Amino acid sequence: MKKDINQKKTIRSKELSKKSPNPVSISSPAEERILAAAMAEFAANGFHGARMQAIADTAQVNKAMLHYYFRSKDNLYHQIIRTGFKRIIGQVLEAWTGPGSLETRIEKIVDTYLDNYARNPDLINIVLHETIEGGVRFKQAFKEMGGVDFLPGIASSQILTLGAQDLGMNPMEKLHFIISVVGMCLISFISPPLIEAILDLDLTDFDQFIQQRRSAIKTIVLAYIKARQNAIQKE
Repeated sequence: MKKDINQKKTIRSKELSKKSPNPVSISSPAEERILAAAMAEFAANGFHGARMQAIADTAQVNKAMLHYYFRSKDNLYHQIIRTGFKRIIGQVLEAWTGPGSLETRIEKIVDTYLDNYARNPDLINIVLHETIEGGVRFKQAFKEMGGVDFLPGIASSQILTLGAQDLGMNPMEKLHFIISVVGMCLISFISPPLIEAILDLDLTDFDQFIQQRRSAIKTIVLAYIKARQNAIQKE
């Protein structure tokens, strides 16, 4: 009798593993728990150090259900990356294409990056782990996002050309502008331990530090935009 039950469990497990990684269009509570557990596990241990059993235990599901939703460790990792960055990029594009002056929209973009990083520090740790490991899985995950509409009618291929005219930039100039804004926001969450160690400063009031960084980044970016606009007008 026990043998029959075990055989049924094995057959059922094989059936689940053959299904697509996302068999339902609406996220279930179990799927949400798995994604949250996976985010924490990958952030703490990197891709190679993360264990699927640890993710299943934290999410309070068995490994068969884990594979039912995401099929493999690679697929789960890619889903974490796609979900996190699609949300951020979508919100940035929404701010950029929304109402308001150029200055107002740029300030909203800075707020969007800082707010997302503050709410999801695990994503920053995943970025650091992946960068150290060469970024191969990042490239694959973003490649799978090719052609994805971050907002209705706005695909990834349009990011560099969208709004470039408003900024008076060509696509490559806009790329460097984006890197600078993202970099200033991201380093705000990475640099405090180093600043405390080198400059002997107390940054335990991290919220206050981020508010100061928010103001400083906006001032720097808007000053750059204004200088560009003045230079263009003089030409």
